[in-house]
Amino acid sequence: MDRSEDRAIVKRLLERDEDALREVMSMFGGLVFAMAKRVVADPTMAEEVAQDAFLALWRRPGSYNSDRGSLQSFLLGVTRNKAIDLVRHEESLKKTKDALVTEAEAASEGPSGDEQVVGMEERDELRAALSSISEVHREAVVLAYFGGRTYREVAAELGIPEGTAKTRLRDGLAKLRQALTNRPELT
Repeated sequence: MDRSEDRAIVKRLLERDEDALREVMSMFGGLVFAMAKRVVADPTMAEEVAQDAFLALWRRPGSYNSDRGSLQSFLLGVTRNKAIDLVRHEESLKKTKDALVTEAEAASEGPSGDEQVVGMEERDELRAALSSISEVHREAVVLAYFGGRTYREVAAELGIPEGTAKTRLRDGLAKLRQALTNRPELT
């Protein structure tokens, strides 16, 4: 495709021609997906990135400038940037979650002597109870209660709707409470 064809298809996109978007996706879908997969490695995440790249073109077709390169190059650049952003976001989430779990474990330690033994037992019980609930519930609970996040912040950090964050927190706390109340009593 030469630049005049690129300009023509972008003109159609500017006119909100959905067929033009389908053509672009048909022409460049495989390349865009391959670029995304090369950066993120996970096929499901690569599909999301590819979809985001085409959605970005649909929302702002005027951001393409034929003087700077081909439509293919533009789409691959958008895809690469979106994929890198996603990888950075995922790494940041993982670091935050790991730090919060470590912080939660350290915060539950008792000060000294008998109190320290009881604190260690409580910490071990809390750790066991946390490990008994699902990962999605554990993430939400750790972020909210050990990380001091609001349910809105939990939703934003996990990339989920606010209602889902509330549900995960409610269910996670209920399961955690159940796990803690079903533990053998100390004598």
